[in-house]
Amino acid sequence: MKRKIKSDGSVYAVILVGGKGKRLRPLSTASRPKAFLSFDREKKTMFAATLERIRKMVPSENIVVVANALHSRLVRKDFPDIRRENLLLEPASRNTAPAITFAASVLKKRKIDAIMAVLPSDQYVRDKGEYLDSIKDGIAFIKKNRASLLALAVEPTFPSTGFGYIKIGPKARRTVSRHDIYRAEEFVEKPDLKRASGFIEEGIYLWNAGAFIFSASSILAATAEHAPKIFRAFADFDGTARAYKALPDISIDYAVMEKAKNLYCLKGKYDWMDMGDFASLKEILNLERRDFLARGDKVVKIL
Repeated sequence: MKRKIKSDGSVYAVILVGGKGKRLRPLSTASRPKAFLSFDREKKTMFAATLERIRKMVPSENIVVVANALHSRLVRKDFPDIRRENLLLEPASRNTAPAITFAASVLKKRKIDAIMAVLPSDQYVRDKGEYLDSIKDGIAFIKKNRASLLALAVEPTFPSTGFGYIKIGPKARRTVSRHDIYRAEEFVEKPDLKRASGFIEEGIYLWNAGAFIFSASSILAATAEHAPKIFRAFADFDGTARAYKALPDISIDYAVMEKAKNLYCLKGKYDWMDMGDFASLKEILNLERRDFLARGDKVVKIL
């Protein structure tokens, strides 16, 4: 297929399967977070849909999954042929900064020039082709700018208070991408409505789409500078639950991206939704023509 990456074995997809099942309860639980629920008309789990998308670009042997040890069985159900060394199990949930550092530490030892496309497993993507084209162009950019960190972003369509935003600066110079790539000047987490409306009017803010592309070396260097406790923990990681539970529970955005100076963002053109609340869930279920039962604002059962 045209979107397949010409493989030299250095490009890995890292799928993050985290969460504690809090935001969509009672549908999601600690034992079955939303990534393992089915919302589309084909009744695939969100993790399975994420896996299916990225397999069109990255071979299975280069797909790494970071998940809580409690969810190992659920991962293997959707991805039965995952290589044992590609399933990185966290003894406790500690958010995306530890999860990404865990994966980067493993992949750098495996291949010194490894590039990581880090993908959440709980997002709804309608335009799969454009989504993959964005990732492909992002990987091409990082191959030419290996010290950089790249976030995927999309044009906001309304003043959402549930999404993070990225303030964009000048366009990047060293790129032949079909997508616009900009310097990322500021990460803003979930603003109030007044501020979000101002972002829309200014026209220099994009929605943070929650996916990142960088080399394992560059994200480890940035973590060493901005989140040294997490970096040191994985430099000496002994694999025990005690060591993992001692890590801070913090996102990569807060721990590293908000502070990094070599940060860029690619403006994707795909239709994207973050499954962050019941309003988003209902919209997706309606788009997918799935029937459901609601109690108040909450969806309690999908039919």
